[in-house]
Amino acid sequence: MLGLTDCPLTILVGVGAGYIFLRLLLHLTQDPKEPPAVETTIPFVGPIVGMLTKKTDFYTHLRDEHRDLPMYTLRLPGSRIYVVNSLSMIPVVQRQIKTIAFTPIEAQAADKVMGMSKAANDILSTDMDAEGSYLSTFVKFIHPAVSPGPGLDALNRAAVEVISRSLDTSAQQANVSGGSITVELFDFLRHEIFQATTEAIYGPENPMRCSKMERMWYKFEPGIMMLMLGLPWLVRHAYRAREAMIPVIETYYARGGHKSGSMLAQCRYDHNTHHGLGPRDIACSEIGGVAASVTNTVPSAFWFAYHVLSDPVVLADCRVELEELVTSGGHGRKAIDIARVKNECPMLLSTWQEVLRVYSTGIAARVVLEDHFLDGRFLLKKGATVMMINPVAHTDPTAWGLRALQFDHRRFLKGVTGGQEGPHKSRSAFRPFGGGTTLCPGRHFASTEILAFVALLILRFDVVPLEGRWKVPKQNGSMTSSLPMPGDKVMLRLVPRADDEEWDVTFSGSDKGLKVSAEDMERGGE
Repeated sequence: MLGLTDCPLTILVGVGAGYIFLRLLLHLTQDPKEPPAVETTIPFVGPIVGMLTKKTDFYTHLRDEHRDLPMYTLRLPGSRIYVVNSLSMIPVVQRQIKTIAFTPIEAQAADKVMGMSKAANDILSTDMDAEGSYLSTFVKFIHPAVSPGPGLDALNRAAVEVISRSLDTSAQQANVSGGSITVELFDFLRHEIFQATTEAIYGPENPMRCSKMERMWYKFEPGIMMLMLGLPWLVRHAYRAREAMIPVIETYYARGGHKSGSMLAQCRYDHNTHHGLGPRDIACSEIGGVAASVTNTVPSAFWFAYHVLSDPVVLADCRVELEELVTSGGHGRKAIDIARVKNECPMLLSTWQEVLRVYSTGIAARVVLEDHFLDGRFLLKKGATVMMINPVAHTDPTAWGLRALQFDHRRFLKGVTGGQEGPHKSRSAFRPFGGGTTLCPGRHFASTEILAFVALLILRFDVVPLEGRWKVPKQNGSMTSSLPMPGDKVMLRLVPRADDEEWDVTFSGSDKGLKVSAEDMERGGE
């Protein structure tokens, strides 16, 4: 029988044997032609610890530690991740659309997050990348609705009208309530963005309009990642909320509500029916549509509003150029065309771009569909995941200079210090909306909506922190959105400005999109 003094020795021998086994397993299963494996001090475990404890900071740390590696491998139990570490490798990966694809992830989301039927999943997952397939044609179908032109103009105009009416109501409430109203910034923005977005998309019969549907959405959204991982029992509230929303959306389409909705709602419906999806599955697909429209829009709107409102210099810079666009309407009213804000407010746009650069924590993931030699340099094995990390690209000093970690609202202005850095030097340095064939098609709508809201807010109100001074909110990493959530409440008083009058807010239209991706900058925003 072993004595008590033998137990620590036995444990130590067991741990040592296990460690040697893992080292040997890593050595035998890692092909020397693959990108080099890193974080191997504790094989298969080290990367998991780093991801959980450091989140996206884990990848910037590895970037700084392994600057000589264009790509590297993270080995996890039963899987491997290839991380793009160099800006020059991003376009190389993006060109391999047939072998390093996003479509398997889209198909998985339709099944696990949206709750589509087996029949619908078969439609989505069969020949996913073939010409004419459901997933390969989706962007083509909705392109007329979200690209610069009449469809996007109508969408923007509808959202601007909702925002303008809501701020009218806020001003009226303030005037009858002692001259101000109190709001919590994130909750205020979340409600306004959710309503403006869904009203613009779905039109007069918007199925998401009622407060119950909005509450259901807020219950569903935080559970998206757990649903994606196939763990619905961990987020039963999210699952139940999704199942409660689907019949309401199904009724909207059954009644023909989309016929009076936006071109986007009609295009999505036409795409779904063209590929044979049934009524319930069409409603399920709209769960993904709402997520794409609001999940990242809300936190990005928060950080944009926070930086504009809390910094007196930024606020003054943006307010000056906005006030130059204000004209006199009839009967003593003020007037502004929000379409001009898109093209004639470079300081406001630069601040928005800098928010996207600094706060985007997005990870562009792809699946390797077959063994592939990338650029003739690296073997990528079938079934592995390739990841391109936004914070790695957005803080690369070779593109952004020594001030890469600092927030500079003037950074994207041409002709100023730093204004020629970033995407002007490398197309791959600025990726808030992804890039290549998966560049977010809704980026112009979301950006215009947020710019419109913040522009009207600072024109019409003085915004005062309830505690007398602005505090920097903590950032809580989110498993659902590509930007962090605020970890603190930001309580504010909205005080109508002394010269605030009734407003005529219009959106005349524009044939140019916003420069919110490197591709847009190269094409002049078109």
